[in-house]
Amino acid sequence: MSKKKDETFDMLFSMKNKMDRFFAITEPEPTSCGLQPGLQWSPAVDLFDCGYEYRVMLEVPGIEKEQIELSVYADKVVIKGRREESCDVYAKAEVLCLERVCGRFERVILLPDPVDAELVKAELKNGVLTILLTKKIVEIGKKSIVIE
Repeated sequence: MSKKKDETFDMLFSMKNKMDRFFAITEPEPTSCGLQPGLQWSPAVDLFDCGYEYRVMLEVPGIEKEQIELSVYADKVVIKGRREESCDVYAKAEVLCLERVCGRFERVILLPDPVDAELVKAELKNGVLTILLTKKIVEIGKKSIVIE
């Protein structure tokens, strides 16, 4: 990967992190069942470049694999889901601390290089979704062009 491409992605990830911190500070207070109606929460994501593949790890505790939708494109991964939580206990108890959220989420992860959507592997274990994305081999070759 070129140095310019590395710098561009570093800048984009830095800007995304700054925006995440900004919105985390200014979000409204959660209701008794998590976020305000219609708002989303955002599970933590780690992205690793392992040479021939990318490894994405997403924290989704309390979510079953049937509640997660995974879409892979050439240059990005989209992960959507919903964590349902019973709020019956809140009606019968005084809430002292409420940090776990329920509701829908969506994460879009931009990839520096294209991946082969046919070779994606995903596993959900102990509340962590691990996605392996094999990089697409792009042949760089010389092509002679006839000038007319």
